[in-house]
Amino acid sequence: MRALAALFLLFHSVSFADELSVPSVWENQSGSVLYIDRVDETGRLTGRYVNAATGYRCQGIEYAVEGRVFDPLITFNVVWSADAETCHSITSWTGVIDGDVIETEWSLVRWSDAGSEPGDGEELGRFGGTSRFERRD
Repeated sequence: MRALAALFLLFHSVSFADELSVPSVWENQSGSVLYIDRVDETGRLTGRYVNAATGYRCQGIEYAVEGRVFDPLITFNVVWSADAETCHSITSWTGVIDGDVIETEWSLVRWSDAGSEPGDGEELGRFGGTSRFERRD
């Protein structure tokens, strides 16, 4: 019975990865780009994210993406830390894949003062919204 369940999960994930056309490129309404490089047999997603949102730092730099796919659901995170620039924040997106569109809600948490450490009396900044990613490849 376990072998049958394992085969089901394997083929289900592989067929979803084929449907997702991994690797794939997705762009949201602010021009930011999500590169989904890999989805493994367990649904673990890895890729890159390049921010292009007007008025925000950490633009034009690739940041690592990690997440999970559970057909048709998706969640992925970016820790905004790179050699080129660090923005002391983490963003998480959660949503639904519907063909060539990924509809998400996002949540961003950042230190209110990039020069301080959490616990130094500084408050965390919390922001949220929605993003619609469309396939671009």
